[in-house]
Parts: sequence; structure tokens; C-alpha cells
Amino acid sequence: METAIWRRSYISLTSSEHPVHSWRGKSVQRKQAESKSQIKLHTQSAPFGLCPKGLMLTQAPSSIMRSRNSRDHTVNSGGSCLSTSTVAIPAINDSSAAMSACSTISARPASSVDTQMHSPKKQERVKKRVIWGIEVAEELHWKGWELGKETTRNLVLKNRSLKLQKMKYRPPKTKFFFTVIPQPIFLSPGITLTLPIVFRPLEAKEYVDQLWFEKAEGMFCVCLRATLPCHRLICPPSLQLPMCAVGDTTEAWFCLDNVGDLPTFFTWEFSSPFQMLPTTGLLEPGQASQIKVTFQPLTAVIHEVQATCWYGAGSRQRSSIQLQAVAKCAQLLVSIKHKCLEDQDAEGFQKLLYFGSVAVGCTLERQIRLHNPSVVNAPFRIEISPEELAEDQAFSCPMARGVVLPGEKKCVSVFFHPKTLDTKTVDYFSIMPSGCASKTLLKVVGFCRGPAVSLQHYSVNFSWVNLGERSEQPLWIENQSDCTAYFQFAIDCLESVFSIRPAFGTLMGKARMTLHCAFQPTHPIICFRRVACLIHHQDPLFLDLMGTCHSDSTKPAILKPQHLTWYRIHLARGLTLYPPDILDAMLKEKKLVQDQNGALMIPIQDLEDMPALQYPYIPTMTEFFFDGTSDMTIFPPPVSIEPVEVDFGACPGPEAPNPIPLCLMNHTKGKIMVVWTRRSDCPFWVTPETCDVPPLKSMAMRLHFQPPHPNCLYTVELEAFAIYKVCAHNEREECGVSAGSLNSWVGQGVTEGGFGLHPLRARLSVGWTAAPMGLSPPKLLAQ
Repeated sequence: METAIWRRSYISLTSSEHPVHSWRGKSVQRKQAESKSQIKLHTQSAPFGLCPKGLMLTQAPSSIMRSRNSRDHTVNSGGSCLSTSTVAIPAINDSSAAMSACSTISARPASSVDTQMHSPKKQERVKKRVIWGIEVAEELHWKGWELGKETTRNLVLKNRSLKLQKMKYRPPKTKFFFTVIPQPIFLSPGITLTLPIVFRPLEAKEYVDQLWFEKAEGMFCVCLRATLPCHRLICPPSLQLPMCAVGDTTEAWFCLDNVGDLPTFFTWEFSSPFQMLPTTGLLEPGQASQIKVTFQPLTAVIHEVQATCWYGAGSRQRSSIQLQAVAKCAQLLVSIKHKCLEDQDAEGFQKLLYFGSVAVGCTLERQIRLHNPSVVNAPFRIEISPEELAEDQAFSCPMARGVVLPGEKKCVSVFFHPKTLDTKTVDYFSIMPSGCASKTLLKVVGFCRGPAVSLQHYSVNFSWVNLGERSEQPLWIENQSDCTAYFQFAIDCLESVFSIRPAFGTLMGKARMTLHCAFQPTHPIICFRRVACLIHHQDPLFLDLMGTCHSDSTKPAILKPQHLTWYRIHLARGLTLYPPDILDAMLKEKKLVQDQNGALMIPIQDLEDMPALQYPYIPTMTEFFFDGTSDMTIFPPPVSIEPVEVDFGACPGPEAPNPIPLCLMNHTKGKIMVVWTRRSDCPFWVTPETCDVPPLKSMAMRLHFQPPHPNCLYTVELEAFAIYKVCAHNEREECGVSAGSLNSWVGQGVTEGGFGLHPLRARLSVGWTAAPMGLSPPKLLAQ
């Protein structure tokens, strides 16, 4: 062959001083080509005279080089999810064996940490290898080409060795790939040669060819490939998930890359116990998506499942990944932290956690220890017995669920906050590990204790006091429990002849407080009042206050605690509604007798068969509510008043509102005298202040209200005492009773009662409280 005709002929030899040039050649004679066939490459610049039909020398390649007449380019830097493995190729003389000498490419997906979901399109990186000191690309790939248009790619060869490299190359065999006329190539150490390869397609199909290089050591090739736009998604061949406990969940990620040329929809097909997200999506060319794989096993076996990604036209293409994971049963050992003597480990999976005695309103914390001896996480959940409502449960565990890491321990707090006094509370917690492990039943036991408030004495006797004087006695109140106590005496210290300071307060645990009880009477009568002491989280206590007032002209008999004892016995025997003169007459007529304690009783033929009635035990809470001021009462009151509550409402000034009528009823069989006690500046008062009420009759009274200041709220508790008329004077003969029987009728004349306070605006609550009948009237309260 005399001549060789080339449409375009390039060999680029570029140094650091010369730019890149290209020329279009016409017909080149063989002799002219042979005169420039031997080219030795050195670090010095190539003369420009050789460039028109010669070569261009490149010493330092740029990152991107593009031909002037081509839209394709070669990228030497960039990122990709693919990595290149290179292999050294031995000397091969046979061309067929040389075909198999091309290095292989191992592809793997990028790390899930480095690749974001739908990352931007990446530049294609040319995969390179080093063969006998020559760095060269494994393959030149043409994409996005058009029929009839030429596209040029540059093949870069670089001498990586320390010696001069001599080689020659063979042109591609097909007419669709061509380059410059083959010439010997000499590369000095570190020098780069750029060899342009032109691709001109004539049909819409895939083209494959090779460009062979020959050295003294052997031959190697560079694959030339031109492909049509296609769908192609790649993923790693397998994914090993972390070891997981049965019932737990573990997850891992891998990268799904779109290495094709078209936007591609994908759909994952997988089976239990694996889940993949997202299951469907769209990837643009060059984009990558992180696929999350979740593993939630139900059995403790080795799981191996193949997941398939379907994509392409009609979803006929697929990529597969092998999912592998190992499931194990988790173990969870439950023990009690800081174990005490009462804590016990029952047989099986039940344990006892004892809280002991805890004060009401307080909270005690104890801890249990969860130990995971297995090699996988141990998820667990803690549930309390659902028999009670959440607000009624005395035990609680804030950690409803959690995870114990392999080989570690976790402490869980259990709280006991009792709400019901003097009650033993038992409940159960179920500690359930995930999967097939057996649950542990934790029995919790606690006792609730409240305050233990007591009084030094439960009665205070002021004996007798002259009219206008004041008597005071100390009384301490003590809390024997370590629980804080809150107390309040149901007494108005302003309007009553009795007062207690302080009337309310807080008593810390194991503490004692001194109370000051005072008696300041306003009339020469016998006074008695039974005051309730209300205690939070404890039954009320009752304090009996008694005293007698003497004046220069009136000196009633002195009331003593024994008289109250006789009165309560007479109340149980139904004798309190009779006046002392009638009882004295019945005693003389032998219709009544005295028992061994001096109390009156109806004679009984056989005392052994039917003992005399005694005052029954009445719970303090029952006594407080059934005090005779409501429809429910233990004993009928001897005196009552209606209404028991009075509300004047909004009172326009400056005139006082109209008085409210009151009706005082005497339920006894004797005549009584009623005396109201009132301080001078009290805005409420009752008229008449003193009156007599016949037996089984009623008396009309009026309740007055005069507000001293406008725009204020007023509430008060009024107090009155009643006494049998026959005993209203100090002369014993008026009572018709001898001195020897004085103690008997004095004790039987005491009456008792009570009511609740209702402090509203200008409200007057009226009711009877304890007062000794016969020596003093029953106490009438108004609020």
C-alpha cells in the first residue's frame, strides 16, 4: 500500500510551554508520514514545525481536555461510586491471548454515609491501569452520540516508570473508530502522550473495538465502546446486616446508582423479615439513592433473602442484592438493686420488691437492675397490672420501654406514692423482653401511713371564771409520725367564748406545738363546747372545752368532766330530754335508780340478763358528719333552729337590710332559757338576746346585719347557750333538787350537736353545738 488516506490524523504532544492544537489533514503521502514516523518524546518543547502533520507533546495533563470539533470530553478527575482494580499483564506475543490480557474492573457501591439520597449528577471518571510502567485507560466510552457526527475522545498514556518507554500501536479494525497513522512512540519518565480517537457512527447500534499497543514486554489493548442511551442501575451484590435479637429491629444502608443514560424508575421486590425504603423511586442519570434495609426477625435463625430491583422499559431489567442477617434470642436477667431482707425471689420468674411503710403524700424510689448477658441488644417493655385506673395506682415506673446493650446493665426506677391511709398496697409489674424470652413478674408491696397527731388532753376544764375575766391554759399537739400534718380547729375565735391559738397550722414529722386555749365568758352561765380538730389524711380529733362563769349575783354550779360522762350515758338511755326536776321526782319515786357509777337508769328486774345501756363508741368521722345539723343524726338534738344557713346577699347601702326571721325549737320536756353571746362590734346579732322557750314549743327570733363598710364580704359564726329554766339560778331550791342529788341532774342535762361552716358573702349559718343543758344552754352558731 503506497499511501494511507486519513480523514483526521492526531497525535498530541504537549509540553508545559505549548498549548494544545489540532489540524485537519488531507491526503498524506506514505513517504511524508514515514519521515515523521519516529518520534522521541523528551521533556523539552516540540518544535512548531512538526505540528502541522506531526504530534503534540503533553507533559502535565489538564483535568479536562476537549476537542474543538467534538462535544465529547475526557475527565481525569471526579467522583464515582465505582473503583478500579488494576492488574499487571505479563508479556503476550499472541494476539488472541492478548485479548484476555485486558485488566478487569471490580465495581462496588459507595458507602451509605458518603452518598446522599438523590445526589447530583457526577462526572464520569476514566478507569485507569498501569501496565509495564505505562498508565493508560482501560476503556474509552462514547455516550450521547448522533448518527453521522464525529466525536473525539483522547487516550492519555503516561510513563510512570523511571526509564524511557518505547512502544507502537495498531489502529482500530473497524471503520467507525480511527486515529492518526501508527508511529513509534518514545516516552521519557513522567511524560504524557495524548492520542485522539475519532468515532463516526453510521447506524444506531452498539460499537466495540480495540486499540492495541505493543512493547518489548508484550501487548495490551484499550477497549473502544460506543453505546446507545440505556437504563442501568447497579447495587452491591450482597449486604450483611448486623446481628439482631428476635423482636428487635436493625437496619443498614446501601447505594443504588443510576449509571445509565436515561431517567429510570425502580421498584424493589423483597420478602419478610426484611423491609426496604424507599420501595419505589426515580433516579436521574448519574444520581444515587440510599436504600434503607430494615431487619425485624421473628425466629432465631440465619436469614438470607434476595431482593430484586426492577427497572427499565416495562420493568423488564433487574438488579439483585443478597440480604443476609442473623437473628438470636435475647436474654434479660432481673435483680433488685440494694436488696433488703423483705425482698424475695420467688420460684420461677417472680420477684418481690418491698417498699415498707411510706407516709401519705410522699414518694419512695427503689431500683431494679436489668442485665443483658447476650451478644445482641435486649429490648424490653414494662407493664403494670391494668386492674386499676391510672390515677388510682400507687406504684409507677416511668420507663415503659427501653433497650439494654449487649453485656451491659440498666437500672430502672420504681416509685411508690401511696394515697390511701393505713392500707397495704400490692401490685404487679411485667418485664417482657422482646421475642421468645420469658417475662419476669415483679411483685411490689407497700404500706401507707399517715400523720399520727394527738393532743395532750382531750378536755380542758377552765373551772369557774368571774364575769369579765379571761382564763388561759396551754395544750400541746404532737405529730408522732414522720409525715407532715396539717390541722385546723373548727372554731371561730372571735365570736365564741372559747378560743384556740393557733386555730390551724402545719405540724412537721416528730414535732410538737403548744396551743393556747382561752375562756372569756359574756354571761354568768355554764359553757361547754366540743370542738373538732380536722387533720389532713387522718380522722378528726375532738376537744371538750368547759367552763363556768360567776357574777356577783349569779353563781351556777361548776361544770366538771364527770358531768359530761354522766350526760353521755343518759343520752344513750334516753333521759336527756327530761328536765332535772322531773328526773329528781322520778328518782324519789324509785322510777329511776343510780348505777354503780352514779348515772341514772330505769330499774331492771334482772340486771344480769339485760345490762344497762352505755354510751356507744362512735367513730370520729361519723360523729363529725352526723352531728344533728342535717337529716342524718346519731341522737336527736334537744334544741334546733331554722334556717341553719342565712345569706343576706348583696346589701345596698347605706341602710341595713331587713332582718331574717329565725325559728328556735325546744324538743325537750322542760322549759329552757337561751342566751346569745356577741361582741359589741359584730355586724351580726340576734334579737331577743335572752328568751325563755316552753317545752316542745318554738320561739321566733330575728337575725340582723349591719355592714360597717361597703364593698366587703362578711362572715361570722354566732354562738348561743341554752339551759333548763329550773337550773338557771344559783339557788338549789329553785331546781327542786336536794344537795345530795346535785351531781346526778347536773350531768344529765348536757346536750351535744354540731354543724359545718359555710363562709359566703354576708352569710349566717346557724346550728346547735355542744352545750350543757341544765347548767348551760346548747351552743347556737351563726355564720
